Amino acid sequence: MELNKDFFDKFEYEKIEFIGDMHEIPAKYYDVFSIIALFPVSAKKLKKYLPSKKTKLVKPFPGISLMFIVAYEYKHISVLEPYNEVGIGFPLTFKDKNQKYEGTHFIHLPVTTELARKAGVDLLGYPKFIADINFEKNEYTTKCKLNHEKKNILTLEVPKEEVKETFTESQSFTVKDNKLLRIRVTSQGYSGSSKEKGKAILALGDHPISKEIEDLLHKNESVGHAYEPRKQLALPLAEEEYEL
Repeated sequence: MELNKDFFDKFEYEKIEFIGDMHEIPAKYYDVFSIIALFPVSAKKLKKYLPSKKTKLVKPFPGISLMFIVAYEYKHISVLEPYNEVGIGFPLTFKDKNQKYEGTHFIHLPVTTELARKAGVDLLGYPKFIADINFEKNEYTTKCKLNHEKKNILTLEVPKEEVKETFTESQSFTVKDNKLLRIRVTSQGYSGSSKEKGKAILALGDHPISKEIEDLLHKNESVGHAYEPRKQLALPLAEEEYEL
């Protein structure tokens, strides 16, 4: 699958010092594989995870919000060695004065390398920690298993879908130094999705985070999923910060 070779040319870059070396930002993620699944959760229980009073939950039905679980393989990156990542989070809306955005917020964001953890926490305020993340792929599905301290957090299995070329700009909201950060993530690549219920399978383990997810779930039945075999993305520093 060939991707647009000019994708990274559109961004303005700057040099920053991090862990004793100079790095060019936005970071260039040249080759990313991911699977995503959406699940219905209790809006009342999810509300406590909102990062700011200026943010609100997305509620497709009264009392029901959404949680996503996304698993990434970052195979080739400009500033870091390859690593895997699992994101557990939810969509939200943000409004400050005349500005309004749709975006996402992560509750947990485990990764497989220390440098990826440190960069995410120190530069962008992401809730990263070290974990074991492994993928199993076959002709029909991709399975991701997330373990932490010898306990299983979850196993997510997502079916393959027909893909098409996509281009997206999304807003990611984090909290760092008592400020709400807005990070604009731009990507292009191949993606296929479905809204068919129950096709992505989530099995929860015996870790405290497993119990946390179980408590949030309205029903352990997916309401949509996506299969993204290859994408590129540009990850900058925060574009703007706001009072909480």
